[in-house]
Parts: sequence; C-alpha cells; structure tokens
Amino acid sequence: MKNRQTRKTFSSSLLAIVVLLASTASIAQTCTREYKPLCGHVAGEPAPKTFPNRCMLDAAQARLLAPSECTHPNLPMPGGDADAHGCKPSTGHVWNEELASCARPWMSRAITLEVAPKRRPCTGLIETQCLLVREVGPGHKKTKWEPLHGEIAGFKPVPGVRHTLRVRQDKLENPPADAPDTTYTLLRTLP
Repeated sequence: MKNRQTRKTFSSSLLAIVVLLASTASIAQTCTREYKPLCGHVAGEPAPKTFPNRCMLDAAQARLLAPSECTHPNLPMPGGDADAHGCKPSTGHVWNEELASCARPWMSRAITLEVAPKRRPCTGLIETQCLLVREVGPGHKKTKWEPLHGEIAGFKPVPGVRHTLRVRQDKLENPPADAPDTTYTLLRTLP
C-alpha cells in the first residue's frame, strides 16, 4: 500500500515538472507588443526587414543590423556587396595583389621568411625535425630562429642551404587541437 502511494506521488511530481517545463518554454517565446523597431536580417532571406522589438528579432533568430527601422527597401545584405575582383568589403575581404586573391588582412598576408640551412629537433605532440625560420624584411630586425611546426606548402628545402622565401601566411579560425594555427604557402623564392 505504501509503495503504491509513493509511486502515485512520484508520478504526480513528474507530471508537474513536465507541465512546468512546457509552460516555461512557451513563456520564453511570448513577446510583448511594445514598438521599438529594429532592422535585422534572417539568414537565407534576400533582404533585411524591420522587427517591432528585440524579442521578435531574437525569436526570428535574426541578426541585428541597425537599432531603428530598415530605412531603405534595398538595404544591402552583409556580404551582398562586391568590388571589381569579387571581394566583399562588408565581410572584411579586400583584394591582395600579391596573393592574387580576396583576403582579410588580419588573417592572410604575404611575409618574407628566412629558412635556416638545417632542421632541428622540436617537440609538439611527437618529437620531429622542424624547419627553423625567422621573419625578415623592412621593419623587422633579425630575431632568433623559431621552429616551424608544419611545413611550407610548395617548398622543398635543400639541406645545407639558407633560403629566403616570400610566403602566404594564413591564420586558421578553428584549427584542430593537435595542429598549428597558421599555415604557410610558398609564393616565390627570393635571391
């Protein structure tokens, strides 16, 4: 008898929790009718639109573009602009003549690297032989050699020869945990 009453109480409590969670979820979706217009853009839609308030903007999972009504019916979408090379300045991409591509300057750039004549042992996840490099050029005083974890794509070092290279340096936004956060690609070998 006592066991049956415990089950009944447990079932009632469980039902109350489910009802409470369901009502909490519906309350989170309820927005007031206040009018404080915001201009926002929903991913996948062709143009931005005016939302009556922040709650409605958030409920539509829209990105805030302006803290007022969308004033121009043809307001450009972020990334909807393009220059003569097809780069999208609103996303931070500009044409880089040396890289011959659209690039975000804080993520991709051309640099000059000096490569030491010999590899040295270095450790990461495993012990390996790394190239030793240092950045050189105007505004850079010669610094000490640093191990390069990884390789320079397109470059085949000749043992015993010091190389000066112009390379593309790309920072990775989300590198794997066991990989370098920067990649290097050979542009040209300098004399």
